[in-house]
Amino acid sequence: MKDDFFDFLKEPTVEAFSKARSYVITDEEYSPYSDDIKKLEMLLQKEAYEEVLAYNNINVVLSPRTHMMKKYAAKQLGKEKDEQAEYFLAHRILEGIHATGSGSKEQPYKVLRVEDERDFLGFIGETSKMQSLIKEERIYDLITTESGKSIYFDITECYGKVANFSFEDMLESLGIDEEIENDSEEKTVSPTPKKTQKKWWKFW
Repeated sequence: MKDDFFDFLKEPTVEAFSKARSYVITDEEYSPYSDDIKKLEMLLQKEAYEEVLAYNNINVVLSPRTHMMKKYAAKQLGKEKDEQAEYFLAHRILEGIHATGSGSKEQPYKVLRVEDERDFLGFIGETSKMQSLIKEERIYDLITTESGKSIYFDITECYGKVANFSFEDMLESLGIDEEIENDSEEKTVSPTPKKTQKKWWKFW
C-alpha cells in the first residue's frame, strides 16, 4: 500500500481522497461489482468475526460498508480499539465521498462501488426512491430520493472497468428489481429491495 494512501484520514479533502481513489481505480485487481460484500455478510452470519476483521483487498479498502461490518465484528470480539478505528475509517471515507462533489450533474459525487451510493445516502439522511442509469460523455447513477432530491453519482470509472458486465448483473449486485424505459440511453430502475427487511448491521 502506498505510504500516502490514507492521507485523507488526517483531513478528508477532495485532493487526498481523490489520490486514494486513483490508487484503487488503477489497480488491475479493482472490480467495482465484486462479490466481496456478500462474502463478508456470509462470514458475519457464521459469526466468523476474526475472518471479517482480517478480510481485505483493493475492492473493499475504501468501502464504508466493509469497515462498518468490521466495526461490528470488532465489537463482538470485544476489541474496542479496532471497533473505534473501523468506525473512524468508514466515517472518513464517507466524508471523502462528500468532498468529491455536491450531488449535481455538474458536480456529482464519486464512488468506487455501487453499495457506496446507498451508504452515502444514509450518511446524508436520504433514502432512494428511484434510480436511473444515464450514459452520456460521463456515466451517472441518478438517484431520486424520498424527499424529492435528485442526486448524481459519477460511475464512469466503475462502468469502464466492467464493460462486459451486463446492466442486469449490476442491478443484481444492488439487490433491486428492474424497470427499463424503452431503449433510451437513460435506464430507470425500481428501488424495491429483494429483501425489504433491514440488515442487523444497518448503518446510521
